[in-house]
Amino acid sequence: MNAEKAIKTALEPIFQDGRAVPHLYTGKALEYVTWNTWTVPEVYAERLPAAARQIAQIHWFLPHGKNPSRGKVAIARALFEAGFSWPDVTNASDEDGQQYVFECTFVNAGAVYGET
Repeated sequence: MNAEKAIKTALEPIFQDGRAVPHLYTGKALEYVTWNTWTVPEVYAERLPAAARQIAQIHWFLPHGKNPSRGKVAIARALFEAGFSWPDVTNASDEDGQQYVFECTFVNAGAVYGET
């Protein structure tokens, strides 16, 4: 399983009704989650990457006034149980609402570069 699929599988039980989507949410809910991933080549053989590390940023958006404490723990635990490192969490809130960014690495040792 790749990082994108693992995130979706981990977060859909928390953010039901299509509120967990990659990249851009276009719905009307005030609370939702999006994510992006990127790949860092590693373990070179003959100057070519033989394995890669997948890194993910998960963006949780919610309205001002909602207590995020339990949600932060639930998201972090779901990601960890899906095979990610325990995420670093950054508060990126602004005047439009709360946003928390979870950054973690998909612990998928031995993944061949380009595999999905």
